[in-house]
Amino acid sequence: MKKAALVTAAVTLYAVFFQIALVMKMDEKIIFTLFFFSPFLVIYLAYTILKNGKPSAHTFNEKFYDDHNYRRNGNEEMLPDE
Repeated sequence: MKKAALVTAAVTLYAVFFQIALVMKMDEKIIFTLFFFSPFLVIYLAYTILKNGKPSAHTFNEKFYDDHNYRRNGNEEMLPDE
């Protein structure tokens, strides 16, 4: 999981640097190069997270939000299965 955290931090810093480069009106070639590589980095980020991430131990019906300690009580309105 350390690799996913490292890749997430690196791509986030890259995105922040790209935004700063736009505000600072850096050379257009540099901005174009940063823009060109950004989709590849985001795709690699998603791949790394999906490959190295841990699936939730709870089902959707057990725990609605995985990042919050909310448990379903059965009274919620649910759409019928089709």
